[in-house]
Amino acid sequence: MNYINSLSAEIISMISNILLFSSVPFIWYIIRNKSFKGFFQSIGIFKPKKFNSLEVIIMIVTVYIITLAANIIVIESGNSLRSSEGLEYTGISIVLSIIIYGLKTGIAEEIFFRGFIAKKLFSILGYKKGNLIQAAIFALPHFVINGSASYIDIIVRIINAFLLGYTFGYILEKKSNGSILPVMIAHILINITSSSILMLLYNN
Repeated sequence: MNYINSLSAEIISMISNILLFSSVPFIWYIIRNKSFKGFFQSIGIFKPKKFNSLEVIIMIVTVYIITLAANIIVIESGNSLRSSEGLEYTGISIVLSIIIYGLKTGIAEEIFFRGFIAKKLFSILGYKKGNLIQAAIFALPHFVINGSASYIDIIVRIINAFLLGYTFGYILEKKSNGSILPVMIAHILINITSSSILMLLYNN
């Protein structure tokens, strides 16, 4: 029963997180346009046209393998003190917890960082400068680490986040016609996959 209550709390947290990250772009849009109509289109929630999924998949998988390898190297070198936070459950509850985590971060962060921040920066500064800045902004929260972490671990996390953020910004602008759905799906799958792999390798 405890794990059911914990999973219920995680689901509530997921919904709250998505609503919180969506509130800023929503309020901004309402103030600017005096209407709700067109909001989802403005943040990129629509099916992309002429989308080369294979090219995007290869791009994302390549960058992801690099970032995952960097994480594993840091852990294997003994420079990481991180643990599988929040995965104290067993069996199906672990799977559900990982899926909820993937949805929670993937949806909320893509709405805010790519659907709002990146799009605004692209329109103001252009793609090249805008993508660099949005990737840096996306990487900044990774300075905040739960628990203890070495400087090397923190630096690698920041670099990984920057690389993924930059890649997602490139796909958003150059490959998916402004739709955040491809990078949102990629973000969700990356978080689920990473959590699963690191848990299987290092959760004792």
